[in-house]
Amino acid sequence: MAKGARTATGIGARIAQHILALTAAIWHNRHTGQPLTRSLIAYDH
Repeated sequence: MAKGARTATGIGARIAQHILALTAAIWHNRHTGQPLTRSLIAYDH
């Protein structure tokens, strides 16, 4: 386990960082006109 994720606060911070990073990537892709290349349907087995 990473050093910062040993407490509930650390885990919450790591989860928030991941969500923020994913949100920023989605926002960037939409605003730069990147083509949609992945679909969640492909992972629905």
